[in-house]
Amino acid sequence: MKKLLIVAALGVFTLGFSQNYYNDYRGSVSSINWGQVAIFLGLNRSQINQMTVLNNRYPDYNSWNHVYAKEPNRWYNDRYYEIERIMTPEQYKKFYSRYYNGQNPRLKYDNDYRRYQNRPQMYDRRFDDHHDRHREHHG
Repeated sequence: MKKLLIVAALGVFTLGFSQNYYNDYRGSVSSINWGQVAIFLGLNRSQINQMTVLNNRYPDYNSWNHVYAKEPNRWYNDRYYEIERIMTPEQYKKFYSRYYNGQNPRLKYDNDYRRYQNRPQMYDRRFDDHHDRHREHHG
């Protein structure tokens, strides 16, 4: 029973954790008016179609999670490499200068997640006494 509760708790934590990444992904799609982007950057019909397909690739959490469940922070590299591939280098630079305050979006998200992931890990303090007693016997 205890194992079942632990597995359930880990599942809820993992769902919440990857749900946050999915919310960031959806925000990267919905927070930008892509019609205005197309006009501002002078995207051609092929580029507009490719951006539309890219923006509609994962319409819900399940479709996104199917691809990114094991590595949820990979989404931003995949997405922005694809955007960079669709646009010319000049268009991509204008895009991130205008919509990401001059920061390359891959670096922005990478820095945001790294800041979150570099927090100290929690550990069970019950093991502190064990190590102290171990040193007494072998010290």
